[in-house]
Amino acid sequence: MKLPRFVHTRARRLVESPRKLRRVIEKAQRKQESARTARKLKGVLADLRTLLRLIQAWMGGKYSNISKANLVLIVGAIVYFLMPIDVFPDFIPVGGFVDDVAVIIWVVDAVKEELAKFKEWERHRDGLPALGSV
Repeated sequence: MKLPRFVHTRARRLVESPRKLRRVIEKAQRKQESARTARKLKGVLADLRTLLRLIQAWMGGKYSNISKANLVLIVGAIVYFLMPIDVFPDFIPVGGFVDDVAVIIWVVDAVKEELAKFKEWERHRDGLPALGSV
């Protein structure tokens, strides 16, 4: 699976423009917080929130342990999530978020090692024990 070319191009440009990326992330946070979206994404909502936290930590200069290719992939998933018209437009009652869920699942799987490192970094930052030590 690959992101559509225009999504990948937009994501690459956003990674180079932190001000624009910040606006996109804020918009994604508002969308994922809506009750309607939460119901539709319940299986991947935690993963989406982790992706958003990772991007925010990277933008804030707090987290840099991620490859640019994976960062672009993550931003691409967020861009796709925000697109109102995609393979299955979000306004379709049952299937509107099916493609968004599929893209999020695919990206999470593609960057799972990066996400594991990020989650461990978060635990360490928050003073929690490492996952294997409890």
